[in-house]
Amino acid sequence: MYGGLTVGESAAITEMLINEQSAFVRGAQIADAISTAEGISLTEAFSVIEGAIAGRELEDKSKALSTKYAAEIQEVSAVYATAGQRNMEATVTALIRYRCNLADWTVEDTRKMAKALFNDIWQLAQEESDAERTPVSPPTEEELGKQPAASGRGRKRTGNPSSMS
Repeated sequence: MYGGLTVGESAAITEMLINEQSAFVRGAQIADAISTAEGISLTEAFSVIEGAIAGRELEDKSKALSTKYAAEIQEVSAVYATAGQRNMEATVTALIRYRCNLADWTVEDTRKMAKALFNDIWQLAQEESDAERTPVSPPTEEELGKQPAASGRGRKRTGNPSSMS
C-alpha cells in the first residue's frame, strides 16, 4: 500500500476512461430536455432524475415527472451503472499493471478475473483513494517521543570548510 494511487495508475485510469460517455453529461442532457418540455428549472429536472435513480421518495409533482420520463431516466441510470463498472474495471486494471508489474494487462484480462479477486483489488483501490483524502497532521511531541540526547562522540563542527577537497 502506498497511501494513495500513483501518478501512473491515475494516468492509466484516465486514459482507459477518456472515450467513455459521461454519466453526468447524459444526465444533464436529459434534464435539459425535461426542463424545456416541462417549463421547470434545470436544477429541478436534474433533481427528479437523481431522486428517481437513487430510489428516494419523491413529491407528487416529481413522482409524476419521473413516471412520464421513466424511459429517459432509465437510460441515465444505465449510463451511470455502466460508467461505474467501467471505472472499477479501469482502476483494477491500472493497479494490476503497476503494482504487479504486468504492463500488458488489459481490461479484457480484468474481466476474466474471479469476482472475489476483482473485489479485493477494488477494495484496495478504495482504501488507497481514501488514504489520499485523509488529512495529514504533523505528529505531536508525544507521538515523536523524546529525541535522544546527543552523545558527543561525533566529530565536532568547527564552521570551517572541509579540507578534504
